[in-house]
Amino acid sequence: MNIKTKTMSLVTAVILGASAWTSSVHAATFSQIQPYLTDYKIGFTDGNKLVTQAIYDEFQITSSGMIVTKGGKKGIIDPRTGKEITPTIWDNIDIPDSKNIAIVQKGGWFQYIDLKTHKLSTMKFAGAHPYYSSAEQGTAIMLLGKSSMLLNGDGKVLVPPFAGKLTMVQLVAPGQTENKEAEKKRYFVATTPKELIMYDSASGKKLFALAKAELIPNEGGPDTAYLKVRSGGKEGLLDRNGKYVLEPKYNAIYIWNNGYFQVIGPKGQGLWKDGRMLAEPIYKEVGIEHQNPDVYYTVTGDVATYHSVAKGTAHPFKKGAQFLHGSYVLGQDPKTNLYGVAQVGGGTVIPFTYSSVEGPPAARLLVRSDGKKAILPGWNKEVKEPDFWFDSYVTLGSYSMLSIKDGNKIGLYSENEGLVLAPAENRVIRYEEVTGQVLVTEPDGKVQRYNFSGKPQEAGNPKPLSDDLTTEYQPGKGVMIVDRKTKQPISKHYQSVYLDSDTKLIVAMDRDWTDLYTPEGKLLTTENKVGMWKGGNDRSPITLIKVADSVYTMSVRPDVVGMSMSKTDGGQLQVVSEAIYRDITERMLQDHKIAIATRADGTFDIWAPEGNQLVNKLTGVNGYVAEADFNKLLVQTSAGWGVYSPELQRLSTGDYQSLKFLILPDRKQSAIVYQDKKTGLFGLLSMDGKVLTSAKFETIMPVDQLFLQLWSTSASQPPYVFTTKDQFGYLGHGGQELFATRFLTKKPVVTYRPISFQSFSAYSELMRQRPLELIDFGKPYSWPAGGNSESHFFANLALYLNLPKDAGKQAVLSELVSKGIIKADENRSVMSDEDMFRVAYFMATGKTSQAMTTPQVLEWAQKRGIVPFREGMSHYMTMNLYAEYQHILMTELMRSLKGKKVLKPKVLTTASLSDAQQQMLTTALNVNGKPANQLPVPFPQAEWQKAIQVLVNQYNKQAAQLLAAYEAKL
Repeated sequence: MNIKTKTMSLVTAVILGASAWTSSVHAATFSQIQPYLTDYKIGFTDGNKLVTQAIYDEFQITSSGMIVTKGGKKGIIDPRTGKEITPTIWDNIDIPDSKNIAIVQKGGWFQYIDLKTHKLSTMKFAGAHPYYSSAEQGTAIMLLGKSSMLLNGDGKVLVPPFAGKLTMVQLVAPGQTENKEAEKKRYFVATTPKELIMYDSASGKKLFALAKAELIPNEGGPDTAYLKVRSGGKEGLLDRNGKYVLEPKYNAIYIWNNGYFQVIGPKGQGLWKDGRMLAEPIYKEVGIEHQNPDVYYTVTGDVATYHSVAKGTAHPFKKGAQFLHGSYVLGQDPKTNLYGVAQVGGGTVIPFTYSSVEGPPAARLLVRSDGKKAILPGWNKEVKEPDFWFDSYVTLGSYSMLSIKDGNKIGLYSENEGLVLAPAENRVIRYEEVTGQVLVTEPDGKVQRYNFSGKPQEAGNPKPLSDDLTTEYQPGKGVMIVDRKTKQPISKHYQSVYLDSDTKLIVAMDRDWTDLYTPEGKLLTTENKVGMWKGGNDRSPITLIKVADSVYTMSVRPDVVGMSMSKTDGGQLQVVSEAIYRDITERMLQDHKIAIATRADGTFDIWAPEGNQLVNKLTGVNGYVAEADFNKLLVQTSAGWGVYSPELQRLSTGDYQSLKFLILPDRKQSAIVYQDKKTGLFGLLSMDGKVLTSAKFETIMPVDQLFLQLWSTSASQPPYVFTTKDQFGYLGHGGQELFATRFLTKKPVVTYRPISFQSFSAYSELMRQRPLELIDFGKPYSWPAGGNSESHFFANLALYLNLPKDAGKQAVLSELVSKGIIKADENRSVMSDEDMFRVAYFMATGKTSQAMTTPQVLEWAQKRGIVPFREGMSHYMTMNLYAEYQHILMTELMRSLKGKKVLKPKVLTTASLSDAQQQMLTTALNVNGKPANQLPVPFPQAEWQKAIQVLVNQYNKQAAQLLAAYEAKL
């Protein structure tokens, strides 16, 4: 068996060579050796000197030994000195609990090393298995082979080497086998040709020995309080004291759930439990019911007898009886063959007088001799003599609700509630798919609704909002706000109504806007309505920001393009800005809140509290970075990036090319890495924006981002690593250089993979996901990073329809309706999947799909391969609806323009490469025989610029052929 280890690899094999040179920085002595990189190989330093050469590919940290890998083989070095404990000759190494014993494996043989003495065991074993017992007892290490032994993690010998087998067993206390939470205690059992010995797992103390017995392991089996053993060719059971509770005289014993043991003897099968032979081994078959530990059955001939352990009762049935639930069994009387139900441990609950049974799946039915049927109650319901009969049934949405028919009479049955409505004439029952409810229309025309559990749907289904208000739902109309005292509605119908927990305002959402009410029922949005975000499911459709006694949000007005920042004031929602925005987002900087308002052009205004108001502090911002754990904001203006306080006061003095938080594992301490505009090099800022280092580094990153193993937040752990064109080193929290050594001692070998359609898969992937990165469509289609995906999508769809790019959503939807591409719908607030598929159909065929039904359109889209794959709640929580529709739009646009010589490849330049373009090209670059995109730190800039220029030139030469090949696949 292989040792299971958790080794974190730096990269697959692209890691470092040797250097005996260390620069004269302010060297720090590390309490534990730290890794460094040279020539993309790993070595170790104590801060003052290099204690190993850079020859390793990966490493794993433990407090007692550093496991290193070189050329696929593993070794151990001392974590304090770097001295070799064992060379890199092993296939696998494990140090259980990071203590004093290392298990080493070579081929199929295992040995162990005492990390205190560095001595390797002379004995070799065929297997090694660490078993964790508890925090107090630690881990025991079981070594197996011709000789077996047991150690603990400190190296203490618990069971000396012996010739025989060693097995770990887990036992629960007697009588606890039905308790799924019962404590399981571990023991180790040695089996030799002479005897069986059980040992305590922590101390190794011998608990008992039993001559001429062999353990039969229960690996992965049910919980048990007993050991199954073989002696003299027969099987028996031992308790944890070594006493036989079942003498070894049976052919076989099988451990079952809930403490049962199936016993096989020469005459048949039997059952044993808790010291009692419930059924002697003489039966054709025995069995248990997992749902009820008290019930078991025995089979003799064609008769199955159900027994109660507690009450000692027996109930015979013809073989084939069905256990229902609880202790109820449905079956035939062995003498009359008629059906009935008995309660095991009780008596007959339904007389055995019925000719047949039917079902499931929908229901289990008793059938009388005249063909009339009755339903047996479902799970956890009392089973008794039926009190209503019928001819047939129909399911209503699911098996939980049934419409039953008795002659001309119709009734309603619920799995949960039983008979809800006795059959009656002239009654109509139907299932309403939209609401998932059952509608019952009585002869007098009265309509009653029932939910899926069979309970009447209360009129309006009221849901309290406040002390004064509740809601009332009316199918097909929506939700109203109702006064709880007068029972009268105070509002129109809305799509949804809820109480916002933060602001304590009642939010009433309509198709395109939202109303706000106070808990007392005052309407705050008589003139200005709250605007809604409809870009996807990844955020709430509205944003409410509470500042002092006011609530801020975005408002809209009829016939006004754009949204305004507004606040509740004087009992109304009042406008406090021009209508220049398209959405708003609240962000937290620790316990400070700010509001990010997005303008129509994609820039941002950032608002912050000032006194009792929300004030626009920064306008026309191009970008920002906010982290909830930090009370600083990184802001990009036309001049560059800067650091700001939560009050939006500028803290940094420079205008930088870029800024990035360097987030450490504890997320409490951090610094900011800045990029100089002129050189492109990086330096370090404090969280207050003060310069800690000059911009002289090519890379600065948290140490755990490079070496995933170094996740420790201890004070002795250097927080950051850096590289320059010729150095690798560590930086302290204040930016001081703690250590530096040569990064490259030899020129890396750079090679390029061919850029052809067959071998350059990254091209096809980028074309599939983001074709605008590589293709000019002849119109100014775009998909800017960030901003409102809805507006981006409708701008592109407007261009396709030959409308102005800024025509807006309503103009685009009107054009689609007027052309017959989508159906008119006055309630449409967002594009639906069906709408998008109908647009795609028009793009593909030049025809409308008005004559096609919804299922036909969906079937076409599935065959076309454009139905988005959505699975799991995690997808829906981050789904961007219009990004999905943009993908469909661009896919169909490429298909429609295929072969028309409209699509042109974009010419790439090194100066303007986007991140996506760069990532695509990098897949064709190899460094030292390994993919460049797997390098742990970026290639030095000078070398990178040379390599990327070669790739850009190669790509531009092949771009037309790549596009032609991709078009051919569409």
